Amino acid sequence: MKNSIIILGLLISTTGLVFGQEKQVTGIILGQDEKPLQNAVVKLNNTSQEVATDTDGAFSIKVSEEVNKPVLAISHEGYLNKTVDISNQENVKITLQPTPDNKVNNIEEVVVIAYGTQKRGEVTGSVGRVDAQSFKDRPIARVDQALTGQIAGVKTRSTTGKPGEPLEIRVRGTASISASNSPVYVVDGMVVDDMANISPDDIQSIEVLKDAASTAMYGSRGSNGVVIVTTKKGTSGKPSFSFSQYYGVQTIEKKLDIMNSSEWIDFATEAINKRWVALAPGNSASDSYAVRANYFGLANATDYNLANINYMIDPRWGTNQVANIDWQDAFYRPAAIQSYQLAVRGGSKNVKYMISGAYFDQEGLAINTGFNRFNLSAVIDVNISDKWKAGIALRPSYSQSYGATVDGKDNLAHKMLSMVPVAEVSAGLYTNFWKNTRYRWAGSTQSPIGVMEETTNNTNEFRLLSSLYVSYDILPDLNIKISGGATNNFNLNNGYTPTFDLITNIPGQVSIASRRTVNYNRYLGEALLSYKKSFGEHDINAIAGYSAENYRTTTQYNRNKGFPNDDLETFNFTQSASVLNSEYTAAEWMLISMFGRVNYDYKEKYMVSASIRRDGSSRFGWNNLWGTFAAFGAGWKVDNEEFLKDVKWLNNLKFRYSWGENGNNSIGDYRAFGTLSGGNYSFGGSLSNGLIPNTIPNPDLTWEKTQSSDFGFELGLFNRIDFTADYYIKKTKDLLLEQPIPAVTGYTTMWKNVGSVQNKGLELELTTKNLTGAFRWNTSANIAFNNNKVLQLGTDNAPIYTGFSNSTNIIKVGEELNSFYLYEAIGVLSTADINNASVAKTTGAIAGDVKYRDVNGDGVINEEDRHIIGGPTPDYYWGFTNTFSYKNFDLSIFFQGQKGGYSYALLGRAIDRTGMGTTVNAMGNWVNRWRSDENPGDGKTPRLDGTTGSLLDTRWLYDATYIQLKNVTLGYNFDQDLASKLKISNLRVYISLENVWRKDHYYGGYNPESVQSDGTDYGAYPNAKVYMMGINFNF
Repeated sequence: MKNSIIILGLLISTTGLVFGQEKQVTGIILGQDEKPLQNAVVKLNNTSQEVATDTDGAFSIKVSEEVNKPVLAISHEGYLNKTVDISNQENVKITLQPTPDNKVNNIEEVVVIAYGTQKRGEVTGSVGRVDAQSFKDRPIARVDQALTGQIAGVKTRSTTGKPGEPLEIRVRGTASISASNSPVYVVDGMVVDDMANISPDDIQSIEVLKDAASTAMYGSRGSNGVVIVTTKKGTSGKPSFSFSQYYGVQTIEKKLDIMNSSEWIDFATEAINKRWVALAPGNSASDSYAVRANYFGLANATDYNLANINYMIDPRWGTNQVANIDWQDAFYRPAAIQSYQLAVRGGSKNVKYMISGAYFDQEGLAINTGFNRFNLSAVIDVNISDKWKAGIALRPSYSQSYGATVDGKDNLAHKMLSMVPVAEVSAGLYTNFWKNTRYRWAGSTQSPIGVMEETTNNTNEFRLLSSLYVSYDILPDLNIKISGGATNNFNLNNGYTPTFDLITNIPGQVSIASRRTVNYNRYLGEALLSYKKSFGEHDINAIAGYSAENYRTTTQYNRNKGFPNDDLETFNFTQSASVLNSEYTAAEWMLISMFGRVNYDYKEKYMVSASIRRDGSSRFGWNNLWGTFAAFGAGWKVDNEEFLKDVKWLNNLKFRYSWGENGNNSIGDYRAFGTLSGGNYSFGGSLSNGLIPNTIPNPDLTWEKTQSSDFGFELGLFNRIDFTADYYIKKTKDLLLEQPIPAVTGYTTMWKNVGSVQNKGLELELTTKNLTGAFRWNTSANIAFNNNKVLQLGTDNAPIYTGFSNSTNIIKVGEELNSFYLYEAIGVLSTADINNASVAKTTGAIAGDVKYRDVNGDGVINEEDRHIIGGPTPDYYWGFTNTFSYKNFDLSIFFQGQKGGYSYALLGRAIDRTGMGTTVNAMGNWVNRWRSDENPGDGKTPRLDGTTGSLLDTRWLYDATYIQLKNVTLGYNFDQDLASKLKISNLRVYISLENVWRKDHYYGGYNPESVQSDGTDYGAYPNAKVYMMGINFNF
């Protein structure tokens, strides 16, 4: 690695030697709609100098004083060539006009596919694309955030708003029960685990391969789609610098509706009075605190710490003698977000480089949480000779996330929401913390504010993504490329929980420290032979390759308690009183592959492609180590037929079809093999150490296989309208599943290939140029429909129960994966219902309890009345973007959302059940609870002391439909004349608002998207609204 860095520096330094008496000319190339044109070719007359524009349409070229009357010649497919005299100019803005036949559209766009590139018009598969232009002004921390709402069939979901966390990405639905449903990620041709260490500012484009013909070249990893990231590269000319920066403020997107102090006091008063009245004859709800204290024989009635909270009301309620607290306002705060990026690009005819550095910092909404990251990137490409080329890329990054765990069951957001909104004035936010005793009418939970402030939970991660290649042109049409890459990660998590001083109600509490270190290294080597040849009107593009990949990870975890000094937060475990955990694990797997593909094109009318890949994975049984995956596709460009050549209003008319098979090897290591674990056994009357079988092997365990068919249609009209439609059918079989086995075997479960799942759907994309000229208006829209169904589950098709406590969801043949399987609440029982024998009830139900649907009609509410009520998959999801520009101003408005699907709010249920008592807070709907037949409330919320709180029913099942104004950006591009005076170019300032507004029906959590794959949400970290300003410029 050290040698690579030295070579990189030497190569870059040599580029500065070639410049003498010359000037640097910079500029930007725009298309008809005044949008930057990428890959426009800029040539200097009477020289061999030639550069291409970047994603911003920008270029930089050196001009020697020896060139008399220097002129730039600019060309781009689909546009008229243009020349510009630059004798007295150093910065230019050039607009190209479309060719007279008006046949300009996105079919000439070059898209990245598996192991290569291809003109979009020649692609036979389904490929979606996002350019950097569409997200460069948005406050995104990770590359995956750029995909939200941009490509039909690509569903992203923010499962947590925690800073730095990835999005969940699904391409064409969920197909697997136990294996991964995530796509494979490829950065500049190299397969990586995720895109965490790629700065969004370094991205040139993102392609998503959706159908099997496009993804089959990735074989056993392509069944869930492929996300290909292409980064920016170097250019010829003097060093050109670019700088971008933004700063913003975040606020919580939505607070949860829980009872405030006055509402909770009313709630607690009613509950306590009910218990007091029922305690003894003659008791009245109007009995004073003193009367009740006397009943319990309290000698000191004013010592509220002695009060019997089940029957006594705090007389200070409603006065300034107790603190009224909004825990959400205390727990969440406005938080800063900022980003800085500096890049330099340049080179000579034979050496091109790009070096960039970026810093991103995001405070978390929850106090004392946040994320920051440093990125470096160095990419260099060298033309060693006419036939030899080489390149190297180094991308180190360092990130830190910090703060106690907020989201999830029994974690701090859950505890915070459960805190009663009343506390002793002397304790305030720090009730039950340090030396403050807890408020008598509250639970025993420690102050979540104190825990957040005093708990250490820091994760530091260093990543290095490196790659290099060498290519050689064997013949003019035949090339061989050898490449290698590595992903090296070191992850360190330190956790420390102090003793929190002397807390009287937690005797013997001691400090706890933990440390987890994870090292994983992934190495990839590939050899690729490519052949490209034209024979008259026939074009052939073929590749063949070999790939070998190795992955190894080690984990060390220690957790001890009883450290002598909290101030030191020592991680010297020899100083602790006792060991809680000490573990070491290691795992390794390998993948070997051979692959090939042929693309054929005749007259740019008829396209055929075929590919095959054979993978060998160490994760599967000895009988099924290898899998073969094939695909083919065909396309017909109807608009290139002679009978349509003269139809000027038709830009594009194309039909395509593809079929293919992929695999899925994304399961845990050693699932197919029998493993051993340590244990003791009796030998000679004493215990001895030994090994015992831990899991049962399955030598027949094999790949999940997904077969997919795609029918595509593309239409372009008037050089203003582009429409794409895809209909697909995707069937996944041999599902990988851990199934119960007979106890007589000595084991409980075994990994098997069981069942099949089908996804089928329709994807539509539309882009239009609504207005052109001085005022321009463009629209981009996409919508995707997906239907998910389980086709088979083993020989007996027995259903599988999943979700919370394996009780909220079911996997059943004929139904959607992870369908909700619940009691259906239909209201609240009245006294008339109780007296009506024909109304089904739970055992012991009284007026005010939940009323359930009697599904089987037997007159009794029991387990037999649970039934399937929808699932987590939306009916459709969509994105809709409008961009407007006038002179130097531009405005972008981006909406996205979904219709249908359900979310089950486990967090809402945790603070919403009947019979919870009065020592915790509850959801705001309890203000409208049932109190009597005359005061039934909202007709949905039962009595506060009901008996059905343990039933998992539809009261916490929410329609996940939402519409969101995701982003609004207003920008201003300064005139080049002004920018030139400042010695800069392409100066742009903007304001951007993210997560501006959302309309949904979700009240049991912060965000309807923040659910797990089974549709359940147990208190995900809330998302943030972001208000920010930014600036970009080159120099």
